[in-house]
Amino acid sequence: MNERSDSSGFADLDRMAQLFRETHALLDVALTTGELPDRATDVIATRTLPHVEDVEAGFRWWLRAGEGALSELRQLVLRGGLGMTDARDSAEERAALIEAMQARSGAGGERDLAPAPIRRLAALDHARLVFAMLPRTPANDVRFPALHRSYADIPSPRSPGELSLRIEELERELWRLAAGRRPSIADAAYRRVYGYFDAGERLTAAFLA
Repeated sequence: MNERSDSSGFADLDRMAQLFRETHALLDVALTTGELPDRATDVIATRTLPHVEDVEAGFRWWLRAGEGALSELRQLVLRGGLGMTDARDSAEERAALIEAMQARSGAGGERDLAPAPIRRLAALDHARLVFAMLPRTPANDVRFPALHRSYADIPSPRSPGELSLRIEELERELWRLAAGRRPSIADAAYRRVYGYFDAGERLTAAFLA
């Protein structure tokens, strides 16, 4: 008989599993009762949002490593309202675009090159997997309290630009919740965030089974 363990033996995986359990639970309580449970703001501010920031940082490293076409990078930068100087070639343009994205996120300024942060890249890889699995979640596993139990209408990000928007949406909706905004069952953005943590909790739990 298989028994679920509370520990995988890997600290980061255990931390992530606990984070997704706690975040999904508070999202559920907020939706069904209209009130945040005790310590919810503290959990969001000190645990959930820092994890999303890890995903964002991993996303920037992923782009720096060569993912994404220059046209995608231009769109990401222009969406932030940042202008660009003329570049001599595509390599210089890519570097300038990455620097502009860092400035947009508040991480600008001069810095030395450093090895890619493994934890942040792992957070991004996990997020990409959750986004990909979300619309494929079996109806019996969907816990969003709606009459039609499905996430099939929530598309997976198909490009770096779409992935960036979904990461930003996670951060924005979590900030709104922490600030006291009451979610609605008809709120599509909240449903996508709820679905992300619903599917993410199940994914991390599968590694602990």
